[in-house]
Amino acid sequence: MQTVAVAIVHGSPPVREGLAELLGRQPDLRVVGVHASLTDAWESETDPAGVVLCDLAAATADPQPGPAGRLLVFNVADEDRTIIDCVQLGASGCVLQDAELDELVASIRAVAAGVAPCSSRVVSSLFRYVASRRDEEHPVLAPSLTGREEEVLRLVAAGLSNRRIADRLGLRPQTVKNHVRRVFEKLDVHSRLELIGTLRDRPDRYRYRGDSPAPGPPS
Repeated sequence: MQTVAVAIVHGSPPVREGLAELLGRQPDLRVVGVHASLTDAWESETDPAGVVLCDLAAATADPQPGPAGRLLVFNVADEDRTIIDCVQLGASGCVLQDAELDELVASIRAVAAGVAPCSSRVVSSLFRYVASRRDEEHPVLAPSLTGREEEVLRLVAAGLSNRRIADRLGLRPQTVKNHVRRVFEKLDVHSRLELIGTLRDRPDRYRYRGDSPAPGPPS
């Protein structure tokens, strides 16, 4: 089992020490530092962390850029604008305030493996944000998507399974599977996780041509 080195950033000493104790009980996690700011975490050279787990307040107060793919923001409010803020800070993922310890641990492991840990709620926020940027200054870059493929893509990005999409659209599961395959081919992605990561890294990449109005901007 590969061990993941984790650094913890939080403004409160009791909170970061308590979190360090909880994470230290995981057999594959090793806490290598607790810090009051991101600057301290990035500058620590005694034992570099594979993942830096940072409270949103600390990340916002000290938005220091670090190595790509290593920042995981936690204690994030369940609000579109706050979730988008995490993306703009350069986080590889975010964990909402009501997440259980198991979800936090799974997210750390995902970041360490190079995977964007995003719940369906987070994906929905990202997708609404992308849709809200549809205007004259952001031209359509995926013109080959059909109206039905756009519908399927929206539901995939919202976290729905193929079966749930089939129920929602009144289609056979195999038909939905075929639509998903064609969408992935046209957008040059290979999985739902890769789609999520691309939406996070390139929020202006996918534009839609459908006649239905785009959702409003995040509140």
